[in-house]
Amino acid sequence: MSRRALTFLIIATLGMAGNCAGAAPKKGGNASQGVGPARWEETIRKFEAADAEKAPAKGGVLLVGGSNARRWVDAATYFPNHAVLNRGFGGAKMEDVLHYTDRIVLPYAPKVILLNAGGNDLSSGKSPEQIRETARAFITKVHAALPETRIIVISLPPVRRAAETPGGLDGLRAMNKLLGSLATPDKKVEFVDLFPAFLDEKGQHRAELFVEDGTHFSPRGYETLAGLLRAKL
Repeated sequence: MSRRALTFLIIATLGMAGNCAGAAPKKGGNASQGVGPARWEETIRKFEAADAEKAPAKGGVLLVGGSNARRWVDAATYFPNHAVLNRGFGGAKMEDVLHYTDRIVLPYAPKVILLNAGGNDLSSGKSPEQIRETARAFITKVHAALPETRIIVISLPPVRRAAETPGGLDGLRAMNKLLGSLATPDKKVEFVDLFPAFLDEKGQHRAELFVEDGTHFSPRGYETLAGLLRAKL
């Protein structure tokens, strides 16, 4: 399969999965009017207002990314030995996270960043290579300001739509391989592959780890993810 064909397959797979950031935002998504990262300006200002009212402690664990990050509202309870701050927002893309790094990442000087993004970029037409380079730019920006901060890149999960599309899981594996290539020997950048834990012994999508849409994690899915992350923290 050519790289272009693979990209189209991934877009088709994820674009129908219910988390396409390019679609009109659903109620509760906290998206502002505008295009590109500007559509999240209202949400980012709310984060800043909350920070002004009560500044989060520095040196903690920062979760940032799109809807699977945003929906993990009780993430801190899964890591009682760490101070966890959730700055997931709407259907954020990797490029949105990069755009707002100066405002919702660097001020917290986190010791660890959990980066959960990329699927929405794919579903809006970005190529796997473009997403990898955006993630690389995020890593470079963070380490220019916070060289000791560890960044844990979370892979795309095997969503139901991919499992039901011929070649869909292979397409996501190819995307994850590119994200995994960003890991560094000194463990300043690490990669967590969700596929082994989120597929059953037959290599099939584990529906119990997702909510009804087959894309977003269920409580059991978050517990599974937390188990993988605890091994890194």
